[in-house]
Amino acid sequence: MVGAMPVNLIPKFCNGTMDSHNGTDESEIQVHIGSRVKCNDDFGTVKYIGEVQGYKGVWYGVEWDDPARGKHDGSLDDVQYFKTSKPGAGSFIRPNKISPFRTCAEAIQKYYGDREDETVAAHRRTVINEWKREMGAPFIEMVGFEKIHQKQKFDRLLEVCVHDQNVAKPGDVAGLCPNVRSLDVSRNLFSNWREVIQLSAQLPDLRELDVSKNRMAIDMPEETLTQLSINFASLEKLNISVCDYEWADILSLSHLWPKISEIIAAYNRIKTIIPPSVTMRTLTTIRLDGNPLDSWYEIMNLGLLKNLKILSLNDCQIAEIRFNDDPNEKVDVFENLEVLFLNRNRVNDWRSLSELNKLHRLRKLYFLKNPIQNTEDYDTGSQLIIAKIDTLQELNGSTITRELRRGAEYDYMKRYGAEWKLAQTDMQLQRAFCLEHCRFTQLINKYGIPEDSLLVKQPKTMTLTSQLLEIILRDETGKTLKKKFPSSMLVQKLVTLAQRLFNKAGRTGSPILYLLDDQMQGAEICLDNVMKDLAYFSVKNGDTILVRFR
Repeated sequence: MVGAMPVNLIPKFCNGTMDSHNGTDESEIQVHIGSRVKCNDDFGTVKYIGEVQGYKGVWYGVEWDDPARGKHDGSLDDVQYFKTSKPGAGSFIRPNKISPFRTCAEAIQKYYGDREDETVAAHRRTVINEWKREMGAPFIEMVGFEKIHQKQKFDRLLEVCVHDQNVAKPGDVAGLCPNVRSLDVSRNLFSNWREVIQLSAQLPDLRELDVSKNRMAIDMPEETLTQLSINFASLEKLNISVCDYEWADILSLSHLWPKISEIIAAYNRIKTIIPPSVTMRTLTTIRLDGNPLDSWYEIMNLGLLKNLKILSLNDCQIAEIRFNDDPNEKVDVFENLEVLFLNRNRVNDWRSLSELNKLHRLRKLYFLKNPIQNTEDYDTGSQLIIAKIDTLQELNGSTITRELRRGAEYDYMKRYGAEWKLAQTDMQLQRAFCLEHCRFTQLINKYGIPEDSLLVKQPKTMTLTSQLLEIILRDETGKTLKKKFPSSMLVQKLVTLAQRLFNKAGRTGSPILYLLDDQMQGAEICLDNVMKDLAYFSVKNGDTILVRFR
Protein backbone atom coordinates (compact mmCIF):
# COMPACT_ATOMS: atom_id res chain seq x y z
CA MET A 1 0.00 0.00 0.00
CA VAL A 2 1.07 3.58 -0.64
CA GLY A 3 -0.30 6.77 0.82
CA ALA A 4 -0.73 10.14 -0.81
CA MET A 5 2.26 11.01 -2.97
CA PRO A 6 3.55 14.32 -4.35
CA VAL A 7 2.00 15.09 -7.73
CA ASN A 8 4.05 13.96 -10.76
CA LEU A 9 6.72 12.37 -8.54
CA ILE A 10 8.05 9.02 -9.74
CA PRO A 11 8.14 6.40 -6.94
CA LYS A 12 11.69 5.52 -5.92
CA PHE A 13 11.30 1.87 -6.83
CA CYS A 14 10.71 2.90 -10.47
CA ASN A 15 14.14 4.53 -10.61
CA GLY A 16 13.04 7.15 -13.10
CA THR A 17 11.94 4.75 -15.81
CA MET A 18 10.60 1.26 -16.06
CA ASP A 19 10.41 -1.44 -18.69
CA SER A 20 7.26 -1.11 -20.69
CA HIS A 21 6.92 -4.90 -21.05
CA ASN A 22 5.16 -4.32 -24.30
CA GLY A 23 6.87 -6.86 -26.48
CA THR A 24 9.60 -4.84 -28.22
CA ASP A 25 12.85 -6.38 -27.04
CA GLU A 26 14.96 -5.00 -29.87
CA SER A 27 14.48 -1.34 -29.08
CA GLU A 28 14.21 -1.68 -25.28
CA ILE A 29 12.15 1.47 -25.13
CA GLN A 30 11.20 2.27 -21.57
CA VAL A 31 8.14 4.10 -20.28
CA HIS A 32 8.78 7.14 -18.08
CA ILE A 33 6.89 10.16 -16.85
CA GLY A 34 6.05 12.14 -19.97
CA SER A 35 6.04 9.12 -22.32
CA ARG A 36 3.36 9.04 -24.96
CA VAL A 37 1.30 5.84 -25.02
CA LYS A 38 -1.49 4.37 -27.10
CA CYS A 39 -4.27 2.11 -25.90
CA ASN A 40 -6.53 0.84 -28.66
CA ASP A 41 -7.14 4.06 -30.66
CA ASP A 42 -6.63 6.46 -27.75
CA PHE A 43 -3.45 8.48 -27.18
CA GLY A 44 -2.27 9.83 -23.86
CA THR A 45 0.67 11.03 -21.77
CA VAL A 46 2.01 9.11 -18.76
CA LYS A 47 1.78 11.26 -15.62
CA TYR A 48 2.40 8.60 -12.93
CA ILE A 49 4.09 5.20 -12.64
CA GLY A 50 3.72 3.09 -9.52
CA GLU A 51 1.33 1.38 -7.16
CA VAL A 52 -2.26 2.40 -6.56
CA GLN A 53 -3.69 2.00 -3.09
CA GLY A 54 -5.95 -1.05 -2.88
CA TYR A 55 -4.74 -2.56 -6.18
CA LYS A 56 -1.81 -4.90 -6.72
CA GLY A 57 1.05 -4.32 -9.10
CA VAL A 58 2.26 -1.33 -11.08
CA TRP A 59 -0.06 1.09 -12.86
CA TYR A 60 0.35 3.89 -15.38
CA GLY A 61 -1.51 7.09 -14.59
CA VAL A 62 -2.40 8.53 -18.01
CA GLU A 63 -3.88 11.83 -19.13
CA TRP A 64 -5.73 11.15 -22.37
CA ASP A 65 -5.74 13.53 -25.32
CA ASP A 66 -9.49 12.99 -25.51
CA PRO A 67 -10.85 13.88 -22.06
CA ALA A 68 -13.91 11.69 -22.70
CA ARG A 69 -11.63 8.65 -22.44
CA GLY A 70 -10.70 9.55 -18.85
CA LYS A 71 -12.45 8.85 -15.56
CA HIS A 72 -10.96 11.30 -13.05
CA ASP A 73 -8.40 14.09 -12.50
CA GLY A 74 -5.62 11.79 -11.22
CA SER A 75 -7.24 11.30 -7.82
CA LEU A 76 -8.56 7.93 -6.66
CA ASP A 77 -10.09 7.16 -3.26
CA ASP A 78 -9.04 10.57 -1.95
CA VAL A 79 -5.40 10.03 -2.96
CA GLN A 80 -3.96 12.47 -5.53
CA TYR A 81 -1.49 10.53 -7.70
CA PHE A 82 -1.20 13.10 -10.51
CA LYS A 83 -3.07 16.09 -11.91
CA THR A 84 -4.60 16.47 -15.35
CA SER A 85 -4.60 19.71 -17.32
CA LYS A 86 -8.18 19.00 -18.46
CA PRO A 87 -10.95 17.94 -16.06
CA GLY A 88 -11.70 14.23 -16.04
CA ALA A 89 -9.01 13.33 -18.58
CA GLY A 90 -7.10 10.85 -16.40
CA SER A 91 -7.27 7.15 -15.68
CA PHE A 92 -5.07 4.22 -14.63
CA ILE A 93 -4.11 1.37 -16.96
CA ARG A 94 -1.93 -1.71 -16.68
CA PRO A 95 1.45 -1.67 -18.53
CA ASN A 96 0.41 -4.60 -20.73
CA LYS A 97 -2.55 -2.63 -22.12
CA ILE A 98 -0.46 -0.15 -24.13
CA SER A 99 0.50 -0.79 -27.74
CA PRO A 100 4.06 -2.05 -28.43
CA PHE A 101 6.61 0.68 -29.10
CA ARG A 102 8.78 0.77 -32.22
CA THR A 103 11.73 2.77 -33.39
CA CYS A 104 11.37 4.63 -36.66
CA ALA A 105 13.94 2.30 -38.23
CA GLU A 106 11.93 -0.75 -37.18
CA ALA A 107 8.73 0.72 -38.56
CA ILE A 108 10.39 1.51 -41.91
CA GLN A 109 11.92 -1.95 -42.15
CA LYS A 110 8.64 -3.66 -41.36
CA TYR A 111 6.43 -1.47 -43.55
CA TYR A 112 8.66 -1.22 -46.61
CA GLY A 113 10.40 -4.57 -46.23
CA ASP A 114 7.08 -6.39 -46.47
CA ARG A 115 6.10 -4.57 -49.65
CA GLU A 116 8.40 -6.47 -51.97
CA ASP A 117 7.17 -6.27 -55.54
CA GLU A 118 6.36 -9.79 -56.73
CA THR A 119 7.70 -9.19 -60.23
CA VAL A 120 11.01 -8.04 -58.75
CA ALA A 121 11.11 -11.05 -56.44
CA ALA A 122 10.38 -13.43 -59.33
CA HIS A 123 13.04 -11.79 -61.47
CA ARG A 124 15.57 -12.10 -58.63
CA ARG A 125 14.83 -15.85 -58.28
CA THR A 126 15.25 -16.29 -62.02
CA VAL A 127 18.66 -14.55 -61.95
CA ILE A 128 19.82 -16.71 -59.02
CA ASN A 129 18.77 -19.93 -60.80
CA GLU A 130 20.62 -18.87 -63.95
CA TRP A 131 23.76 -18.23 -61.90
CA LYS A 132 23.44 -21.67 -60.35
CA ARG A 133 23.18 -23.34 -63.76
CA GLU A 134 26.11 -21.38 -65.18
CA MET A 135 28.29 -22.35 -62.23
CA GLY A 136 27.09 -25.94 -62.33
CA ALA A 137 26.23 -25.84 -58.64
CA PRO A 138 22.48 -26.23 -58.26
CA PHE A 139 22.67 -26.50 -54.49
CA ILE A 140 24.92 -23.51 -53.86
CA GLU A 141 23.49 -20.92 -51.46
CA MET A 142 23.75 -17.29 -52.52
CA VAL A 143 24.77 -16.14 -49.07
CA GLY A 144 24.31 -12.42 -48.52
CA PHE A 145 22.46 -11.80 -51.78
CA GLU A 146 19.16 -11.13 -50.04
CA LYS A 147 20.77 -8.71 -47.61
CA ILE A 148 22.50 -6.86 -50.42
CA HIS A 149 19.21 -6.57 -52.30
CA GLN A 150 17.36 -5.31 -49.24
CA LYS A 151 20.13 -2.80 -48.54
CA GLN A 152 19.94 -1.47 -52.08
CA LYS A 153 16.17 -1.34 -51.80
CA PHE A 154 16.18 0.82 -48.66
CA ASP A 155 18.99 3.00 -50.01
CA ARG A 156 16.68 4.01 -52.85
CA LEU A 157 13.95 5.25 -50.54
CA LEU A 158 13.45 9.01 -50.92
CA GLU A 159 9.94 9.34 -49.48
CA VAL A 160 8.98 7.44 -46.33
CA CYS A 161 5.66 7.34 -44.49
CA VAL A 162 5.25 5.47 -41.18
CA HIS A 163 2.02 7.13 -40.05
CA ASP A 164 0.45 5.67 -36.89
CA GLN A 165 3.04 2.95 -36.33
CA ASN A 166 3.65 3.48 -32.56
CA VAL A 167 7.04 5.04 -33.25
CA ALA A 168 8.60 6.45 -30.06
CA LYS A 169 12.34 6.65 -30.86
CA PRO A 170 14.50 7.20 -33.97
CA GLY A 171 16.52 3.97 -34.09
CA ASP A 172 19.26 3.52 -36.71
CA VAL A 173 17.60 5.23 -39.66
CA ALA A 174 20.93 6.36 -41.12
CA GLY A 175 22.10 2.76 -41.47
CA LEU A 176 18.85 1.78 -43.17
CA CYS A 177 17.77 4.59 -45.53
CA PRO A 178 20.10 7.60 -45.29
CA ASN A 179 18.86 9.23 -48.51
CA VAL A 180 15.31 10.02 -47.38
CA ARG A 181 14.15 13.51 -48.36
CA SER A 182 10.52 13.36 -47.25
CA LEU A 183 9.53 11.74 -43.95
CA ASP A 184 6.03 11.33 -42.49
CA VAL A 185 6.01 10.21 -38.85
CA SER A 186 2.59 11.68 -38.03
CA ARG A 187 0.30 10.25 -35.32
CA ASN A 188 3.03 8.43 -33.46
CA LEU A 189 4.38 8.46 -29.91
CA PHE A 190 7.21 11.00 -29.89
CA SER A 191 7.16 12.79 -26.54
CA ASN A 192 10.03 15.25 -26.92
CA TRP A 193 11.69 17.29 -29.66
CA ARG A 194 15.03 15.73 -28.71
CA GLU A 195 13.84 12.52 -30.36
CA VAL A 196 12.87 14.36 -33.55
CA ILE A 197 16.24 16.15 -33.59
CA GLN A 198 18.04 12.81 -33.25
CA LEU A 199 15.98 11.46 -36.13
CA SER A 200 16.63 14.42 -38.43
CA ALA A 201 20.35 14.35 -37.60
CA GLN A 202 20.55 11.00 -39.42
CA LEU A 203 19.00 12.37 -42.62
CA PRO A 204 21.20 15.16 -44.03
CA ASP A 205 19.05 15.54 -47.18
CA LEU A 206 15.71 15.79 -45.36
CA ARG A 207 13.53 18.41 -47.10
CA GLU A 208 10.03 17.65 -45.79
CA LEU A 209 9.02 16.47 -42.32
CA ASP A 210 5.53 15.66 -41.00
CA VAL A 211 5.32 15.28 -37.22
CA SER A 212 1.64 16.24 -36.93
CA LYS A 213 -0.54 14.59 -34.28
CA ASN A 214 2.39 14.06 -31.93
CA ARG A 215 2.61 15.74 -28.52
CA MET A 216 6.25 16.73 -28.11
CA ALA A 217 7.60 18.66 -25.16
CA ILE A 218 9.98 21.60 -25.65
CA ASP A 219 12.53 21.65 -22.82
CA MET A 220 15.47 23.48 -24.39
CA PRO A 221 16.24 27.21 -24.48
CA GLU A 222 16.27 29.06 -27.80
CA GLU A 223 20.09 29.30 -27.72
CA THR A 224 20.35 25.49 -27.63
CA LEU A 225 17.75 25.12 -30.36
CA THR A 226 19.72 27.51 -32.55
CA GLN A 227 22.86 25.41 -32.04
CA LEU A 228 20.93 22.25 -32.95
CA SER A 229 19.54 23.80 -36.13
CA ILE A 230 22.42 22.22 -38.04
CA ASN A 231 20.37 19.01 -37.89
CA PHE A 232 17.63 20.67 -39.98
CA ALA A 233 19.94 22.45 -42.41
CA SER A 234 18.03 21.20 -45.49
CA LEU A 235 14.48 21.26 -44.09
CA GLU A 236 12.07 23.34 -46.19
CA LYS A 237 8.58 22.10 -45.31
CA LEU A 238 7.27 21.16 -41.85
CA ASN A 239 3.86 19.94 -40.68
CA ILE A 240 3.22 20.43 -36.94
CA SER A 241 -0.57 20.34 -37.04
CA VAL A 242 -2.59 19.00 -34.10
CA CYS A 243 0.37 19.16 -31.71
CA ASP A 244 -1.41 21.22 -29.01
CA TYR A 245 0.95 24.19 -29.51
CA GLU A 246 0.47 27.90 -28.97
CA TRP A 247 2.23 30.45 -31.17
CA ALA A 248 4.94 31.00 -28.54
CA ASP A 249 5.86 27.31 -28.84
CA ILE A 250 6.14 27.51 -32.62
CA LEU A 251 8.14 30.73 -32.42
CA SER A 252 10.57 29.10 -30.00
CA LEU A 253 10.93 25.97 -32.17
CA SER A 254 11.48 28.08 -35.29
CA HIS A 255 15.10 28.54 -34.19
CA LEU A 256 15.59 24.93 -35.33
CA TRP A 257 14.65 25.61 -38.97
CA PRO A 258 17.04 28.09 -40.62
CA LYS A 259 15.80 27.52 -44.21
CA ILE A 260 12.13 26.73 -43.66
CA SER A 261 9.79 27.88 -46.46
CA GLU A 262 6.48 26.29 -45.44
CA ILE A 263 4.95 25.66 -42.01
CA ILE A 264 1.65 23.87 -41.54
CA ALA A 265 0.41 24.43 -37.98
CA ALA A 266 -3.30 23.72 -38.33
CA TYR A 267 -5.67 22.87 -35.49
CA ASN A 268 -3.44 23.86 -32.61
CA ARG A 269 -4.23 26.38 -29.84
CA ILE A 270 -2.97 29.52 -31.57
CA LYS A 271 -5.01 32.53 -30.50
CA THR A 272 -2.42 35.31 -30.38
CA ILE A 273 0.60 35.87 -32.63
CA ILE A 274 3.90 37.49 -31.66
CA PRO A 275 5.72 39.07 -34.62
CA PRO A 276 8.79 36.99 -35.56
CA SER A 277 11.86 39.17 -35.10
CA VAL A 278 14.73 36.82 -36.02
CA THR A 279 13.38 33.55 -37.42
CA MET A 280 11.01 32.60 -40.28
CA ARG A 281 12.62 35.08 -42.67
CA THR A 282 12.64 32.47 -45.45
CA LEU A 283 8.97 31.55 -44.92
CA THR A 284 6.80 31.73 -48.06
CA THR A 285 3.78 29.67 -46.89
CA ILE A 286 2.07 29.36 -43.53
CA ARG A 287 -1.14 27.44 -42.88
CA LEU A 288 -2.95 28.15 -39.61
CA ASP A 289 -6.32 26.55 -40.42
CA GLY A 290 -8.57 25.60 -37.54
CA ASN A 291 -6.89 27.72 -34.88
CA PRO A 292 -9.01 29.95 -32.59
CA LEU A 293 -7.83 33.16 -34.26
CA ASP A 294 -10.64 35.68 -34.00
CA SER A 295 -8.75 38.97 -34.39
CA TRP A 296 -7.38 40.23 -37.70
CA TYR A 297 -4.95 42.40 -35.76
CA GLU A 298 -3.23 39.21 -34.57
CA ILE A 299 -2.97 38.05 -38.19
CA MET A 300 -1.32 41.34 -39.13
CA ASN A 301 1.63 40.43 -36.89
CA LEU A 302 2.64 38.05 -39.67
CA GLY A 303 2.58 40.88 -42.16
CA LEU A 304 6.23 41.79 -41.69
CA LEU A 305 7.36 38.45 -43.15
CA LYS A 306 8.53 39.91 -46.45
CA ASN A 307 8.67 36.60 -48.34
CA LEU A 308 5.22 35.35 -47.34
CA LYS A 309 3.18 34.50 -50.45
CA ILE A 310 0.53 32.02 -49.23
CA LEU A 311 -1.52 32.41 -46.04
CA SER A 312 -4.21 29.88 -45.14
CA LEU A 313 -6.77 30.77 -42.46
CA ASN A 314 -9.62 28.38 -43.18
CA ASP A 315 -11.90 27.40 -40.28
CA CYS A 316 -10.66 30.09 -37.92
CA GLN A 317 -12.98 32.51 -36.12
CA ILE A 318 -12.25 35.75 -38.01
CA ALA A 319 -15.28 38.05 -37.93
CA GLU A 320 -13.95 41.11 -39.73
CA ILE A 321 -10.90 42.34 -41.65
CA ARG A 322 -9.52 45.79 -40.97
CA PHE A 323 -6.18 47.36 -41.89
CA ASN A 324 -6.73 51.09 -41.36
CA ASP A 325 -9.27 53.86 -41.92
CA ASP A 326 -7.70 55.15 -45.13
CA PRO A 327 -9.79 53.83 -48.04
CA ASN A 328 -7.27 54.70 -50.74
CA GLU A 329 -3.82 53.66 -49.52
CA LYS A 330 -2.23 50.27 -49.93
CA VAL A 331 -0.88 48.87 -46.66
CA ASP A 332 2.78 48.20 -45.83
CA VAL A 333 2.15 44.65 -44.55
CA PHE A 334 1.89 41.40 -46.53
CA GLU A 335 3.72 43.12 -49.38
CA ASN A 336 4.18 39.90 -51.37
CA LEU A 337 1.08 37.96 -50.31
CA GLU A 338 -0.51 36.40 -53.40
CA VAL A 339 -2.83 33.65 -52.11
CA LEU A 340 -5.25 33.93 -49.18
CA PHE A 341 -7.58 31.23 -47.84
CA LEU A 342 -10.53 32.45 -45.71
CA ASN A 343 -13.10 29.69 -46.09
CA ARG A 344 -15.57 28.97 -43.28
CA ASN A 345 -14.82 31.93 -41.05
CA ARG A 346 -17.27 34.38 -39.46
CA VAL A 347 -16.86 37.37 -41.77
CA ASN A 348 -20.18 39.20 -41.73
CA ASP A 349 -19.62 42.49 -43.58
CA TRP A 350 -18.74 43.41 -47.17
CA ARG A 351 -16.30 46.08 -46.02
CA SER A 352 -13.94 43.25 -44.99
CA LEU A 353 -13.65 42.30 -48.65
CA SER A 354 -13.02 45.93 -49.60
CA GLU A 355 -10.17 46.00 -47.08
CA LEU A 356 -8.41 43.20 -48.97
CA ASN A 357 -8.03 45.62 -51.88
CA LYS A 358 -5.35 47.35 -49.80
CA LEU A 359 -2.99 44.40 -50.30
CA HIS A 360 -0.38 44.94 -53.01
CA ARG A 361 -0.30 41.59 -54.81
CA LEU A 362 -3.33 39.50 -53.84
CA ARG A 363 -3.95 37.25 -56.86
CA LYS A 364 -6.01 34.33 -55.52
CA LEU A 365 -8.71 34.37 -52.85
CA TYR A 366 -10.67 31.45 -51.43
CA PHE A 367 -13.74 32.79 -49.62
CA LEU A 368 -16.56 30.29 -49.09
CA LYS A 369 -19.22 29.71 -46.42
CA ASN A 370 -18.89 32.97 -44.51
CA PRO A 371 -22.08 34.51 -43.03
CA ILE A 372 -21.95 37.57 -45.30
CA GLN A 373 -22.41 35.32 -48.32
CA ASN A 374 -25.87 34.32 -47.09
CA THR A 375 -27.12 37.77 -48.10
CA GLU A 376 -26.55 37.11 -51.81
CA ASP A 377 -26.64 34.20 -54.21
CA TYR A 378 -23.23 32.77 -55.11
CA ASP A 379 -22.88 34.52 -58.49
CA THR A 380 -23.84 37.94 -57.13
CA GLY A 381 -21.56 37.55 -54.13
CA SER A 382 -18.69 36.56 -56.42
CA GLN A 383 -19.28 39.63 -58.58
CA LEU A 384 -19.13 41.88 -55.52
CA ILE A 385 -15.80 40.36 -54.44
CA ILE A 386 -14.31 40.67 -57.93
CA ALA A 387 -15.38 44.31 -58.17
CA LYS A 388 -13.98 45.14 -54.73
CA ILE A 389 -10.46 43.71 -55.27
CA ASP A 390 -8.69 44.99 -58.37
CA THR A 391 -5.63 42.69 -58.30
CA LEU A 392 -7.66 39.46 -58.03
CA GLN A 393 -7.10 36.97 -60.85
CA GLU A 394 -8.72 33.87 -59.36
CA LEU A 395 -11.66 33.44 -56.95
CA ASN A 396 -12.44 30.10 -55.28
CA GLY A 397 -10.39 28.30 -57.92
CA SER A 398 -12.08 29.95 -60.94
CA THR A 399 -10.15 32.24 -63.27
CA ILE A 400 -11.42 35.82 -63.52
CA THR A 401 -11.51 36.70 -67.21
CA ARG A 402 -11.37 40.26 -68.53
CA GLU A 403 -15.03 40.05 -69.55
CA LEU A 404 -16.08 38.71 -66.16
CA ARG A 405 -14.28 41.52 -64.36
CA ARG A 406 -15.74 44.18 -66.60
CA GLY A 407 -19.27 42.88 -66.08
CA ALA A 408 -18.80 42.59 -62.32
CA GLU A 409 -17.43 46.11 -62.00
CA TYR A 410 -20.12 47.68 -64.17
CA ASP A 411 -22.93 45.91 -62.30
CA TYR A 412 -21.31 47.00 -59.05
CA MET A 413 -21.41 50.63 -60.17
CA LYS A 414 -25.08 50.39 -61.15
CA ARG A 415 -25.92 48.75 -57.85
CA TYR A 416 -24.29 51.40 -55.66
CA GLY A 417 -24.30 54.41 -57.98
CA ALA A 418 -27.38 56.01 -56.44
CA GLU A 419 -25.90 55.63 -52.97
CA TRP A 420 -22.65 57.18 -54.21
CA LYS A 421 -24.48 60.21 -55.66
CA LEU A 422 -26.35 60.73 -52.41
CA ALA A 423 -23.08 60.53 -50.43
CA GLN A 424 -21.61 63.44 -52.43
CA THR A 425 -23.96 65.83 -50.63
CA ASP A 426 -22.57 65.13 -47.16
CA MET A 427 -18.94 64.71 -46.04
CA GLN A 428 -19.79 62.19 -43.35
CA LEU A 429 -21.82 60.07 -45.75
CA GLN A 430 -19.04 60.33 -48.31
CA ARG A 431 -16.41 59.08 -45.87
CA ALA A 432 -18.61 56.16 -44.77
CA PHE A 433 -19.28 55.25 -48.42
CA CYS A 434 -15.57 55.34 -49.31
CA LEU A 435 -14.71 52.98 -46.44
CA GLU A 436 -17.36 50.52 -47.55
CA HIS A 437 -16.55 50.84 -51.28
CA CYS A 438 -12.81 51.59 -51.53
CA ARG A 439 -12.66 51.17 -55.31
CA PHE A 440 -15.72 53.17 -56.33
CA THR A 441 -13.84 56.35 -57.27
CA GLN A 442 -11.38 54.22 -59.25
CA LEU A 443 -14.27 52.58 -61.12
CA ILE A 444 -15.85 55.95 -61.94
CA ASN A 445 -12.54 57.09 -63.41
CA LYS A 446 -12.44 53.87 -65.41
CA TYR A 447 -16.03 53.72 -66.73
CA GLY A 448 -17.53 57.13 -66.04
CA ILE A 449 -20.61 57.99 -63.97
CA PRO A 450 -23.53 55.72 -64.92
CA GLU A 451 -26.77 57.38 -66.08
CA ASP A 452 -29.61 57.65 -63.59
CA SER A 453 -31.80 55.34 -65.66
CA LEU A 454 -29.29 52.53 -65.16
CA LEU A 455 -28.91 52.88 -61.42
CA VAL A 456 -30.46 50.28 -59.14
CA LYS A 457 -31.81 51.80 -55.95
CA GLN A 458 -31.19 49.48 -53.03
CA PRO A 459 -34.00 48.95 -50.54
CA LYS A 460 -33.24 50.12 -47.03
CA THR A 461 -34.66 46.96 -45.50
CA MET A 462 -34.09 43.41 -46.57
CA THR A 463 -37.05 41.72 -44.85
CA LEU A 464 -39.22 39.33 -46.84
CA THR A 465 -42.20 41.69 -46.63
CA SER A 466 -40.22 44.60 -48.07
CA GLN A 467 -39.26 42.52 -51.10
CA LEU A 468 -42.86 41.61 -52.05
CA LEU A 469 -44.53 43.33 -55.00
CA GLU A 470 -48.24 44.18 -54.81
CA ILE A 471 -49.61 43.37 -58.26
CA ILE A 472 -53.11 43.76 -59.76
CA LEU A 473 -54.23 40.78 -61.86
CA ARG A 474 -57.09 41.52 -64.32
CA ASP A 475 -58.73 39.24 -66.84
CA GLU A 476 -60.66 40.02 -70.03
CA THR A 477 -63.98 40.33 -68.21
CA GLY A 478 -62.66 43.05 -65.92
CA LYS A 479 -62.36 40.85 -62.83
CA THR A 480 -59.46 42.06 -60.71
CA LEU A 481 -57.48 40.53 -57.86
CA LYS A 482 -54.76 42.19 -55.82
CA LYS A 483 -51.93 39.87 -54.70
CA LYS A 484 -48.36 40.15 -53.33
CA PHE A 485 -45.54 38.21 -54.98
CA PRO A 486 -41.72 38.17 -54.58
CA SER A 487 -39.81 39.76 -57.47
CA SER A 488 -37.90 36.49 -57.81
CA MET A 489 -41.09 34.57 -58.65
CA LEU A 490 -40.96 32.85 -62.04
CA VAL A 491 -43.55 33.85 -64.65
CA GLN A 492 -44.44 30.16 -65.00
CA LYS A 493 -45.67 30.06 -61.39
CA LEU A 494 -47.75 33.20 -61.93
CA VAL A 495 -49.31 31.62 -65.07
CA THR A 496 -50.30 28.55 -63.07
CA LEU A 497 -51.79 30.72 -60.31
CA ALA A 498 -53.73 32.88 -62.81
CA GLN A 499 -55.15 29.78 -64.47
CA ARG A 500 -56.51 28.62 -61.13
CA LEU A 501 -57.87 32.06 -60.13
CA PHE A 502 -59.53 33.07 -63.42
CA ASN A 503 -60.37 29.86 -65.25
CA LYS A 504 -64.07 29.30 -65.90
CA ALA A 505 -66.03 26.55 -67.55
CA GLY A 506 -65.46 26.49 -71.27
CA ARG A 507 -61.98 28.07 -71.19
CA THR A 508 -59.15 25.86 -72.41
CA GLY A 509 -55.39 26.24 -72.54
CA SER A 510 -52.97 28.27 -70.43
CA PRO A 511 -53.33 32.01 -70.00
CA ILE A 512 -50.89 34.53 -71.49
CA LEU A 513 -49.78 37.37 -69.25
CA TYR A 514 -49.26 40.99 -70.34
CA LEU A 515 -47.72 43.79 -68.29
CA LEU A 516 -49.39 47.19 -68.67
CA ASP A 517 -46.67 49.82 -68.98
CA ASP A 518 -48.03 53.17 -67.75
CA GLN A 519 -44.94 55.03 -68.98
CA MET A 520 -45.78 53.94 -72.56
CA GLN A 521 -49.46 55.00 -72.54
CA GLY A 522 -50.71 51.59 -71.45
CA ALA A 523 -48.65 49.53 -73.88
CA GLU A 524 -48.87 45.77 -73.25
CA ILE A 525 -45.61 43.86 -72.74
CA CYS A 526 -46.01 40.12 -73.18
CA LEU A 527 -44.34 38.06 -70.43
CA ASP A 528 -43.39 35.48 -73.01
CA ASN A 529 -40.39 33.86 -71.29
CA VAL A 530 -42.00 31.86 -68.50
CA MET A 531 -38.62 30.76 -67.10
CA LYS A 532 -37.66 34.34 -66.20
CA ASP A 533 -38.64 36.02 -62.94
CA LEU A 534 -40.80 39.14 -62.51
CA ALA A 535 -37.71 41.30 -61.94
CA TYR A 536 -36.50 40.35 -65.44
CA PHE A 537 -39.54 42.15 -66.94
CA SER A 538 -39.11 45.11 -64.53
CA VAL A 539 -42.41 44.44 -62.81
CA LYS A 540 -42.84 47.10 -60.10
CA ASN A 541 -45.00 47.51 -57.04
CA GLY A 542 -48.56 48.48 -58.09
CA ASP A 543 -48.30 47.28 -61.72
CA THR A 544 -51.22 45.63 -63.51
CA ILE A 545 -50.91 42.32 -65.33
CA LEU A 546 -53.56 41.26 -67.84
CA VAL A 547 -54.59 37.60 -67.96
CA ARG A 548 -55.77 36.45 -71.38
CA PHE A 549 -56.73 32.94 -72.36
CA ARG A 550 -55.97 31.62 -75.79
